[in-house]
Amino acid sequence: MKSCRSAPMVNLLRSVLLVAIASAVVHAQSIVVSADSAARTAMTLYSNAAIVRHWFDVTLPKGERSIRIERLPEMISPTSVVVRPSTADVVVTWQTLNTSSVSASDMLQSYVGRSVVLRQPSGIVEGELLAPPVTMVGGGQPCYVGAVIRTRSGELLVSPCGELVLPAPAPAVNLTPTLVASLVNRGSSTRSSLETVYQCDGLQWEATYTATLLDDRQLQLEGRVHILNSTRSSFRCDRLQLVAGSVNLRRKLARPNVEFMTAARTMAASDDVPAREQLDEYHLYTISSGATIAANTTTTLALRPPTTLPYVRRAIVWGRYYPAYQMRESDSVELAVSNVVEFVNTPSDSQPLPAGTVRVWRRDQGGTLQLLGEDDISHTPFGDKIALTIGDVFDLRAVRKEVNYARIADRAAQYTVEYTVRNGSPSARDVTVVESFAGAWTITDSTVPFAKRSSSRAEFTVNVPARGATTFRYTVRHSW
Repeated sequence: MKSCRSAPMVNLLRSVLLVAIASAVVHAQSIVVSADSAARTAMTLYSNAAIVRHWFDVTLPKGERSIRIERLPEMISPTSVVVRPSTADVVVTWQTLNTSSVSASDMLQSYVGRSVVLRQPSGIVEGELLAPPVTMVGGGQPCYVGAVIRTRSGELLVSPCGELVLPAPAPAVNLTPTLVASLVNRGSSTRSSLETVYQCDGLQWEATYTATLLDDRQLQLEGRVHILNSTRSSFRCDRLQLVAGSVNLRRKLARPNVEFMTAARTMAASDDVPAREQLDEYHLYTISSGATIAANTTTTLALRPPTTLPYVRRAIVWGRYYPAYQMRESDSVELAVSNVVEFVNTPSDSQPLPAGTVRVWRRDQGGTLQLLGEDDISHTPFGDKIALTIGDVFDLRAVRKEVNYARIADRAAQYTVEYTVRNGSPSARDVTVVESFAGAWTITDSTVPFAKRSSSRAEFTVNVPARGATTFRYTVRHSW
């Protein structure tokens, strides 16, 4: 009997077979490496992501050869991946990135139709998994919502609870993203270095500072950098760089739906202080000795050495701010007095301060360092002033009261405000009261000197005696 297949069909099947054979041959000839076995790794950290670079030393014969890079981090940004050969004779013709990662539900999906064992308090149940769970609920024992298991006796267990044991062999699964690139060497066989660059979310850095008050006039400022790695990948970095500044990075990859524990690990501050350089409109810090950034950890390194700076203490009352639609305060209002530490960033090495948290400490009479408070700072260039509001002064209180108000025009008023500042400490204190205004304003009278700091702010400074109080008034004409 003659075959009923047509010639085009035979040719199509032959073509498919040849492609399959060619793919198998290419796969067999693939160079397989992994991210954690790279010859060198470098990382540039930003405030919300990182650029990671791996270099692989490979031998490329003449012609086409593929390279397979395994164990890439699960939070890699797919559109950011670039493979760069070190020689002009080698070109990348195509690349593909498989970013699928496996959850417990994915694993159970691969066991549909296979025998499984369910351990329950009442005993062991053996059967066949007919349907995987839609979701899993934890507790004393996990429950597999939506799963269906057919027991050996033919019963169906729907959404069973217990410990599910999956027999070997486990199916082949892709636990981490894998990159495959096709390389064409147009020259002779050569040893080449391939650089792979990609953006990775789940990696970031932030700065913190320790400001220790040495006495009433000087403080010691020390900086640290904290590298947060919330991925499941570790990075052995031969070179580590940090970019300080507001850099726009588009983050398009959502966090995979996986569960893992995050454990914090802190390394001792290194004596290897980063070298700083200007990078376009930002500052770049380079840790030449590198570092190992372990998975799910916070790694702490030195950012800047201790430096001694003069500072001043201020007690500030932040008064009420009146927009045009609300100008009157009918009752007395008690206001806290802020404890403010001010200094100018003028270290001898002329270093700027990347944004971060400053924690202020002081030693008690027994010599133990005690935390006085903390505040955040923005990126601070060399020579700029820093004002840290670290808490409220315990022994100082202020009461604000509007004692007179008169409407002098349709959109204008004149009113008088009275402040009483009380001091419960055994020494006199200077207190600054800051008042803010909207629109046009003029202070027509004040019982204490004042300074107009800006178009919307006036400051009054009073001396409050020990165990005493000071009262002052001012009158303002205000239009809006």
